[in-house]
Amino acid sequence: MMRKIAPNARALRHPSCPASFACWILLALMTVISLPAYAAQAVATVSKTRVAVNEVFQLTISIDDSVSANALDLSVLDKDFHAGSPATSSRTSMINGVVTRQTEWRIALATKAEGQFTIPSFRIGATSTDPIVITSEQSSTQPLVEPDITISTEIDKQQLYLGESIRYTVRLMIGEQMSQATLVPPAGDGLEVKQIGEDRQAEPVLNGRRYLSITREYQITAHEPGQHQLQGAEFRGNVLKQGRGYGSTLRVPVEKQAGDITLDVKDIPPGYTGLWLPTEDLQLTQQWQPESDEIRVGDPITRLITLKMKHTEQSKMPNLSLDYPGSVKVYNEKPVYSTVNGYTLMTLKQVIIPREQGNLNLPSLTVNWWNTTTSQQETSQLNGLTLSVLPGDPLNNLALPQDKSTLGQPAFQVTHPAPEIINDTGWWPWLTALFAALWLLSTGLWLNARFGDKKNATPSARPVSGPTPLEGMRRAVQANHPIQAQMYYQQWRRHQGEHPLREQLEQAVNQMLAAHYQKPSDAGPADWSNHTLLSLIDSINQQRPKQKTQPKHHSVLEPLVPER
Repeated sequence: MMRKIAPNARALRHPSCPASFACWILLALMTVISLPAYAAQAVATVSKTRVAVNEVFQLTISIDDSVSANALDLSVLDKDFHAGSPATSSRTSMINGVVTRQTEWRIALATKAEGQFTIPSFRIGATSTDPIVITSEQSSTQPLVEPDITISTEIDKQQLYLGESIRYTVRLMIGEQMSQATLVPPAGDGLEVKQIGEDRQAEPVLNGRRYLSITREYQITAHEPGQHQLQGAEFRGNVLKQGRGYGSTLRVPVEKQAGDITLDVKDIPPGYTGLWLPTEDLQLTQQWQPESDEIRVGDPITRLITLKMKHTEQSKMPNLSLDYPGSVKVYNEKPVYSTVNGYTLMTLKQVIIPREQGNLNLPSLTVNWWNTTTSQQETSQLNGLTLSVLPGDPLNNLALPQDKSTLGQPAFQVTHPAPEIINDTGWWPWLTALFAALWLLSTGLWLNARFGDKKNATPSARPVSGPTPLEGMRRAVQANHPIQAQMYYQQWRRHQGEHPLREQLEQAVNQMLAAHYQKPSDAGPADWSNHTLLSLIDSINQQRPKQKTQPKHHSVLEPLVPER
């Protein structure tokens, strides 16, 4: 009798049954393992739902999973809220063999205005948070607290002339912790704004609270006449705020702007003559070195002219020109600029060398300018100088090089080279005194050697030793004394006469003088090297004929022992 087998029994006894059973087990395990991921929930909470404007509260977002800190996009909050940097934390725990993971973000928030605002839903992976409605109001119990920051300005005057400069001062008092703070300068059409110097900072204590004080100055220059609106300086930055127990710092943007100012810019008055120089004060001073009514041909005279203008930029300083007579040679040094007590100083230095004897009249200097305080034209003047030029020593009659670039032009023309700031009167007065002392010393030695009393000399007396003209010229060149080197060259040329290298040596000496005393637009001392001049001096020294050996002078007494 045959037994009937149930279909399910056959399936269990089928050869493929073990494989199917394993598949069911694997599928069940995968379902259990992946269940926490599908079950992860994201939750958003706030510390309060009713706040005052700019009051800091906390938003917390958490998810029961381990995710990246960048998985949360907070940019949607920027429209209605000030949001701080999020503080992110992750933790993993195991209880009774069950592993749990959690990721949490904490963000400090503050509303920007009154009204109702919604914190939107945040999507993290496959889950999302619920939106939250925040009510922002101007609470009487917690009024709006403005940042403890003040800005104030001060200006010299609101009426000025075309081209005149005035000073605009900004003062900041900051009682908050700030980040990314900047100060935007004032601005206006037809006005040039330039910062003056560096900021001045201090930390005063007012009513028991410490502040940061910042003072900055600007120079305002008007380039167009008429009414001009000067927009006040503006302070921008972020105030750092952090609520109690909150894990992130909130950066609240703040802007403070000073009030606008209307400037009345007047045009050049009719009838004004000369170069337009509007300023509150202009001063001209000069010094002559040496201070004497007499001078010899070839002796240098130094003239220092100082121009001072109040609240004037270096680039606005005027060009000055002096027309010297053709009987003098003038060498100009670079103008030197400095700033003292609101004044811009320009110092001009000249070396004037007479080339002819007789009466010499050095020109005066006149500058017209407009006094913006009294609204009147004024004139500042420097007197010239009348000298009696006496004949000079032939050995010191300098053969000065001709400056071809100044032919047909005034002898003195000041341009605007790169500024050089110094605080002393320079080395030229000491150098002039040194040249004069060296000239007197060399002249005295030469006269003593030439016109000494030969009758008092004995056969055994030795001549006074001193440097030869070539050796003296070499020492002067190495010591960077151009006038003394030129004096030794004149001595050598007079005693040497014609020499094959005389023209080359004279050209090298002239190049040395031009390099040290040329106009600022030409090559300066830094562009000249003494290598060529020293090489020529060495070549001439090597070509000198050797002195013949003088015959021995026999004694007037015959030797006691006759020579054999």
